[in-house]
Formats: sequence, C-alpha cells, structure tokens
Amino acid sequence: MMLPAHGPVPSPPQQRAGQASDLLPLGDWIRHHSLRSWPVLLFLALICVPSIALVILGGSPSASTFDHVAWIFAAYFAVAWLLLLGVIIRPEHVTRTMLLVVTVIALVTQVPLAVTLEVALHAGNASLGPSIVTVGLPEELAKAIPVLVVALIYRGRYGLMPRDYLFLGAVSGLVFGASEVVHYFTVNGIAEFYLTVQSALPEIQNLILTGHSASTSVFAVLIGPVRYFILDFVWRFVTDPITHACWSGLTGYFIGLAATRRYKWYAVAWIGLVIAAILHGLNDWSRVNGHPLWIVVALVSGILFLGYAKVGSRGGQEDQQAWPPAFRLHPAVAQHPPATPPETPRPPVPAAPPRSTAGRPWWEH
Repeated sequence: MMLPAHGPVPSPPQQRAGQASDLLPLGDWIRHHSLRSWPVLLFLALICVPSIALVILGGSPSASTFDHVAWIFAAYFAVAWLLLLGVIIRPEHVTRTMLLVVTVIALVTQVPLAVTLEVALHAGNASLGPSIVTVGLPEELAKAIPVLVVALIYRGRYGLMPRDYLFLGAVSGLVFGASEVVHYFTVNGIAEFYLTVQSALPEIQNLILTGHSASTSVFAVLIGPVRYFILDFVWRFVTDPITHACWSGLTGYFIGLAATRRYKWYAVAWIGLVIAAILHGLNDWSRVNGHPLWIVVALVSGILFLGYAKVGSRGGQEDQQAWPPAFRLHPAVAQHPPATPPETPRPPVPAAPPRSTAGRPWWEH
C-alpha cells in the first residue's frame, strides 16, 4: 500500500508566524537588497520632493525662494526621466561615477558656454538657418562637452559601448534642459509676466472706474495671461529636459562610435551633432515652435533616439528581449528542440557562467 507523498505539515506556531510575516514582512524588507537599490532610493526621493518644495516655498515666498523651488522642480522631472531612460536603454557599463562626472561638468560648463556662443553668433529663430546655426549648434556643442570628457577619461576602460555613450549624452541633455527651463522661468518668464501685468493695469483701472470690484477686474483681465503663464512653464519643466536628452543622446551615440574605435573619429563624431543641431533648430524655429509641426519634430527626435538606443549597435533582438515583459512588442516564445527518444540520454546542461560586473544594470555600479 502506497501512501500519498505530502510535504511536512507545519506546526500551528509556524503557521501563525508565516501568516504574521505575510501581513507585515519586516524581516523580508530589511533583508531584501533591491529595496536599498538606487532606483528605489530615487523613487522614494521623488515621492518626497513635491512636499519638500512646498515646505520651502512656505507662505511668504521671496524671489530667491522661487529660484530654489524652480531648481527643485526642474531636478524632479530630470531625475524622473533619468529613471525611465535607464529602464529603456539599460546601459550595462555606465557607472555612478560617470554619471556624477557628466552632471558636474554639465552644470559648470553648459549654460555659460551656450550663452557665450549664442551672444557671439547673435542668436535668433526667425528663420530656419539662423535657428540651426546660432541656437541649435551652440547648445548641442555645449551638451557634447561632458560626453567628450568621459570618452577621454574612460576610453578603453569598462568596455563602454555606443549605447552607453548615448545614455551619457542623454544625462547631459537632462541637466541642460533643467538648467535652461529654470533660466526661462526665473528670468525670461518673470520679466514677460511683469510686462503683461503692467500693460493690463490701465484696463483694470477702467473696469474699476466703471463700477466693477477690484477682484472682478483683476480676474477678468489677468486670468488668461496667468493661466497661460502657469501652463506654459509647467509643461516646459516636463518637456525641456527630455527633448534635450534625445538630441544630445544622438550626439553621444556617434561620439561612442568614435571612442570605441569602430570608425575614425573625424568620419562619425560630427554626425550626431549635426543631426541634433538640425532637430534643435527646427524645434526652436518660430514657424514651427508652438505649431502642429512642432509635435512632428518632437516625435522624430524620440524615434531616432530610441532607434539608436535599441538597434543602433546591431543588438536589436537581444535588446528587445532585455525589456521588462510588459514593455515587449512581442512576447518571447521559447524555442524547444525536437523531443528526443526516451532511450537517448540527454547531454548534461552546462552551468551558466557567473554574471560579470559589466552585465549589471547601471545603478548597481
């Protein structure tokens, strides 16, 4: 008589302990290394940033307070885009030190260099040519400097690939986009808003003189400009970092082709810079910016960026399988070999080699 095979039945104390750990698994939380990883820490920081910014803003904000909150707001969206780009691109050889080098160099050099070049070239966006040459090219050149520095420092080390340089270029673009939108908000935006309010004062005065209350008059005249100001700059905080990241990512990819010695540097290093400058100039051109064609330019920029990120290094199929299952275009189907007869012994399956340091995601380096 054969008895059914059953595992050992846990004792009542063990069952109660297991149920308690399911309800509040404190030990698992403490031991789980992924809960202490950089993406998780950044995620927790992003949750707290809005509250931190509002506390700093307080009930009586000053001009400097607005500057501080603008930087926090810009950094908030830049880091959020960084997490998303890290998941999409999955650079295997980029370390946190490289990210720090790119960020510091970008903060120190990008805006002064771009402003100096634009002033020297008399920047303007009234026509396409000047928009590309006097706006797009200087800013894309400024964003390429941090990537070039990393290429010189780490060339021949860590096995950096063009996709890694694309990611570093995107990080450089995130920093530049955040810095630029803060400048627009705290300098250009405030000045424009002041002029709007100043021009509205006579109309508000006329409404008050004709019997309308002060609050009604101010609301009727300024609600449109105020709403436009808020919406325009809120969306700039969201969109500027990622569009700059797409353009400078293209520059970084072609710098990577040169740095990895796949091609001569003079043959390819300039290609990404030219493509980025053209897209940037189109984006800023007065006949495109704010019009339906503007959406097309943003879409083309994103498609080119993702195309080079996923299949630019002849690794498209492998890269596609590296995406999380929910983001894959087609689920991977396991290819099973033909069934072998029962009498034929199966060869032993070799053990998988240990995972190298280069294969870890960027946030673990």
